[in-house]
Amino acid sequence: METINVAEAKSRFSELISRAAAGERFVIRRRERPVAVLLSVDELERLERTSQAVYQRALALGQSAELLKQIETGEVHPIMAAYGLWEDEDDLADLTDEIYANRERQTPRAEVEL
Repeated sequence: METINVAEAKSRFSELISRAAAGERFVIRRRERPVAVLLSVDELERLERTSQAVYQRALALGQSAELLKQIETGEVHPIMAAYGLWEDEDDLADLTDEIYANRERQTPRAEVEL
């Protein structure tokens, strides 16, 4: 993905549109900060389909639609999605203990020589 500044994007706009339509992506920066992305409509539609599929899977796993909305709007950090699936657990501490116990029961891995 090529990074260009706003002035360069303005001066090469027609060329960049053609290249984006062909599948290239561009990050446009203003004062060294990314502010926009130029990509094809096909790529945008693919990204939106993927996002919708992930959303539907999260709902199917029991995720709260309200929590997903809060994550999407930036009100809540995405890591809260993991908590959202565990919020109905009677004792999260027991789950943590079970995870550590399972790790201790695993056979140690052989050392790799480099």
